[in-house]
Amino acid sequence: MQQLNTPSVRWEWISEAWNLFTKQWSVWVMMLVVMFLVPIVAYLPAIGLGILAAGLADQDGGGTIIQLLSLLYMLVFVAIMVCVMPMMAGGLYNAAFKQIRGEQIAVSDLFSGRPYFLRILGAGILIGIAAGFGSLLIVGGLIVAGLTFLTIPFIVEGGRGIIDAIKESVETTKHDWIMFTLFALALSFIANAGIIACGVGLLATAPLVFLGHALAYRDCVGVRGQQRQEQFMPPPSPEYRSYSQPQAAAPQAAAPQAQPWAAPTFVTPPPQPPRPESSTGVCPHCGATLARTMNFCNQCGRSLRGA
Repeated sequence: MQQLNTPSVRWEWISEAWNLFTKQWSVWVMMLVVMFLVPIVAYLPAIGLGILAAGLADQDGGGTIIQLLSLLYMLVFVAIMVCVMPMMAGGLYNAAFKQIRGEQIAVSDLFSGRPYFLRILGAGILIGIAAGFGSLLIVGGLIVAGLTFLTIPFIVEGGRGIIDAIKESVETTKHDWIMFTLFALALSFIANAGIIACGVGLLATAPLVFLGHALAYRDCVGVRGQQRQEQFMPPPSPEYRSYSQPQAAAPQAAAPQAQPWAAPTFVTPPPQPPRPESSTGVCPHCGATLARTMNFCNQCGRSLRGA
């Protein structure tokens, strides 16, 4: 990814790493517990062989064979650690980048670093050799740590090879190598501070190392699926315009005048048609029901006219 501006260290990475850790702290703690248990479990056979060799020390030849087996297993143990620890470290870096992208991490991510462990192992050996020679200059080892600060992120997130990852890390950090050296020293101090509380504090401080590296890579290089921070975006150039005489403001349109109040007009409903008269009537003399067209009552025979 092409850098937009010269990267520089942001000390807010530490507080941001802590915030990310607290959001999914249970997963981080479980991953570190598993990571610490792997070498302990792998070393148990060596302890058993040592106890057995001490018990058979008085027997002829028995103790010697057990000691040889113990020495052989120690070589196997070292080989296991050389293969497993870089793989789990790559898994922790991978989990850090997943969380930065807003994804949910899981304990299984601890073993997702298998594609990177050979490159991480090779880069660690080369950096260790360079730091060893740099230590002859007293602070040379710290400078090497600062310049190669982004090597493993370039391997895990950037997919670089060993040499390319080291070269690109140096190219990225050399413009602010003093601050990167101090930041690497600060992360190392934070991680080692967790050892004080009988090593339990490492469960809270070790994740800050992996998250701090990932956050630095995000702001200096960029992370897939994550928008680049505005920290290194070039500021917008100011616009310069020629001075001109102010023009008179256009007259505003006159506000519409309020209409005078008018009384509401009531509409008279149309007249209702007259109801049709009944076709029957009642005789006023005897009360018989008669047709209205009759002139005489057909019951009493009296005249209905004028009644």
